[in-house]
Parts: sequence; C-alpha cells; structure tokens
Amino acid sequence: MTRRQILRGGTLDEAIDTLLAQMVSLGLELAPISRPEVQRRLGLTSRATLVGDRGRRIESARVAQLKESGRDPDGARRRRTYEERIAHLQAENVALVSQRDRLYEALSEIAHRCLLKGVDVEDVMDCFRKR
Repeated sequence: MTRRQILRGGTLDEAIDTLLAQMVSLGLELAPISRPEVQRRLGLTSRATLVGDRGRRIESARVAQLKESGRDPDGARRRRTYEERIAHLQAENVALVSQRDRLYEALSEIAHRCLLKGVDVEDVMDCFRKR
C-alpha cells in the first residue's frame, strides 16, 4: 500500500490553487466550494491549515463560483436591516391580530349555537381553559 504524500507549504498552496480552479470550472452544482470540501478533497486531517491567506483564496474562489452561477454571494449572509425587521414584524402582527379576531368570532359562534340548542356553554368551553 502506497503512502500518500503529505502536502505542506508551497506544495499545499499549489494543490489548493489547482483544486479551486477545477472546482470553479465544474460549477456550483457538481463541486460547491467550502473549506470542509477542500479539506476532504485534499485529504487533509486538520482544517487549521486552511486559514489566513489560504482561507481568503478559498473564500474568493467561492464568491467567484457563486457569481458565475448567477447567485448573489452575499445574499445568504446578509442580515436584515432594522427597517426590514420592523416591517416584517408589523406585517406578522397584522396577520396575528386578524387571526385572533377570526378565532374570537368562531368562539362566539360556538357559544351562540350552544345557547340556541340548550347546551351548557360552560361544559363545552371547559376544554379550552388552561389547566
């Protein structure tokens, strides 16, 4: 059984550059670029070798690959602004208020029908009470 050559220094840098070029050419669907994927494909046991300048090269290759595939590289990592958060929460609040109103209306309708049929409303509503 042959032993794999350990990649270090300049040899590792060349191997990373070659692998990144291959992965960019293969595309996002076949070879998405990430540090764990580069580590796996190179057969490295420690991800600590993929930091600093090597990490920046991997990240720039990932961005290039995303741009080539037509995706926004910052879209998934961008946080919403406060205005966007406020607008989202206000819309959610309006939906919850309308849902509350519909449920209250349905509960009133149940109580009304129970009274019309002569059923004790307290017994019917007992299952809705907190225990």
